Amino acid sequence: MSGGARNQMNLNNNLQEIKLHPKQSEVFWCPKRFRVVNAGRRFGKTVLAIAEMIRTASMIPGSKSIYFAPTISQARDIAWTELKNQTKSLWARDPNESRLEIYLKSSTGEPSQIWLRGAENIESARGNKIHFLVVDEISSIRNWNYIWNEVLRPALTDTLGGGLFISTPKGYGHFFDLYNKQLSDDDYKSFTFTSYDNPFLQPNEIDKAKLEVGEDSFRQEYLAEFVSVSGQVYKEWSMDRQFKELEYDPNLEVHLSFDFGVNDPTALIWFQRQGGEFRIIDYYEQKDASIDHFVHIIRSKPYRQPSLYTGDIAGRSRSIGTNTSPIEEYAKHKIYIRTRSVKSIEDQIRITHKYMPSLYVSNKLERFRDILLNYRYPEKTGLNQQNENPIHDEYSHGARAMEYYFLNIDGLDAEGLNYNKTITQNNFKDWEI
Repeated sequence: MSGGARNQMNLNNNLQEIKLHPKQSEVFWCPKRFRVVNAGRRFGKTVLAIAEMIRTASMIPGSKSIYFAPTISQARDIAWTELKNQTKSLWARDPNESRLEIYLKSSTGEPSQIWLRGAENIESARGNKIHFLVVDEISSIRNWNYIWNEVLRPALTDTLGGGLFISTPKGYGHFFDLYNKQLSDDDYKSFTFTSYDNPFLQPNEIDKAKLEVGEDSFRQEYLAEFVSVSGQVYKEWSMDRQFKELEYDPNLEVHLSFDFGVNDPTALIWFQRQGGEFRIIDYYEQKDASIDHFVHIIRSKPYRQPSLYTGDIAGRSRSIGTNTSPIEEYAKHKIYIRTRSVKSIEDQIRITHKYMPSLYVSNKLERFRDILLNYRYPEKTGLNQQNENPIHDEYSHGARAMEYYFLNIDGLDAEGLNYNKTITQNNFKDWEI
């Protein structure tokens, strides 16, 4: 037997030695190009992922499979030791411990490669040709749409590569959308498994966890159900009823609200109001961008000139370097932003709650839907959750831009002022309350 044939046989034998339970095998033998696995804790996602990558190595000599976790440290902690244990007899040379790369013997002599990477450094994957892709804990990966569209999907094009996307759900968001991709794309197949589906776990141990972690956490972490996050700030907003098809109406005024970012993203929301109904028709956020960049974005939209701009009163603070404020800089571009003082974030949220039943969001704005569903308080530490400030994270910037808008609208409505009157340089000074 030739060395190449022997290497191929060893790969196949090693693959057979990985014991997959029936539900793992259901995914493993599914012929769809992209498979999405929504699974409870301890289902066996890592073992399944390793089996998939070894299979690719055995079927495609010289291939490259890459496993992504949210961070490189998570990739090491979750999969590195198990991957080495499952492939040790197949190594073409010693693994690269610093880069988390393994090289497996193949029938052609060109090693097949399995890499572990972190999504926080996604640019390192740009330009690679990937034969098989695993993305683990995808619900915790930020900027997924960019990562998929700009980096990972192009890397599968030359090879016609496949992918396995696995996660425990974390509220509604990009993983929820990915799970439902099978409804519109025949290349996808989605699966849901609970922790009970792993026959190697003791059911009574899972039952015990139910008594300790709380109902919502148990439904999400063990039953793999998509549930609203704990501590959701605007839980009265209904995705089923208020996330719907909306189009820009040229007959209605346009309002634009800002959350000014310094080290964080700047967020912009485009509103239209019809009577008591508020419609979000567009949303944009960007980090480390100049005011000129945002002015260009605003001017490029196919909407009429906004008649009301609102924002955070902190936008009036002057920079030490420029001795001007963001609001003064925007005014140079004839964008005159109204602000309103508020005693506290709690008061700002209380005012916004009044408007949530009449807030509708275009179903094209999945990012803003995620903001509303994931903007949340920290784990409850007292009797009155309302006394705490929401978590400052990737969802808070868009939420704050929305709150500044309703804060200003509330003040204008209370005073009976004409907020649809276009602000000019002459009346700009009168538009702060």
